[in-house]
Amino acid sequence: MDGEVLFGEVNENSVGTLNTLINNIYKPLVDKLPVDDWGVCETDQKREFAAVFDKFAKELSEALRSLSANITLEKYPAEYENHVRNFNVNTRGNSEMLDAFKRIFAEWAEKIEAALQETSEQQKVTDSQGPRDELEYWKGRMRNLTCVSEELRSKKCRDVLGVLEATSANEASRHSDSGIYLLLSNWRSIELRVTENLNEAKDNVKYL
Repeated sequence: MDGEVLFGEVNENSVGTLNTLINNIYKPLVDKLPVDDWGVCETDQKREFAAVFDKFAKELSEALRSLSANITLEKYPAEYENHVRNFNVNTRGNSEMLDAFKRIFAEWAEKIEAALQETSEQQKVTDSQGPRDELEYWKGRMRNLTCVSEELRSKKCRDVLGVLEATSANEASRHSDSGIYLLLSNWRSIELRVTENLNEAKDNVKYL
């Protein structure tokens, strides 16, 4: 095992289980630990351990809340995966897939818009609170927006976006308009807002 790096994805269930163990079982035990059970541990060491443990327990709870608040964009139907890999705007029979992609794309945009609006409403409450509350707000917002940004860069988004962009470019050359141009314009606006809001959150966390 020496020198081996292990990595993987930690899902919400794993974090939830760990949070239950730490905050509902171990933390109450540590808080009520009798003085004699600390043995030869010095007062400063006990205080440092308690502070680090409390911080870890709190950050674990925040991570769980962040995971539960994250948005997940619906994946497009698996039946279209082969069509996406071999997509050609001039191939007949694409209309059904395009209709599905336009619907999904509009739903994605609406979901992200709602998430951005929700974090803006939360900021109004935070503005009337103290510096610590403000920092926690920006840390939470940074985590949430990072997840949104990762969703925007996901393969499913790139697939749908690529198909709609190719179709839009082809329609422009034929002076046709099926509403895809407006969908794409709104999507680019949303991508810009997510990037700007994420950078703002990162900067505030850094300077607070």
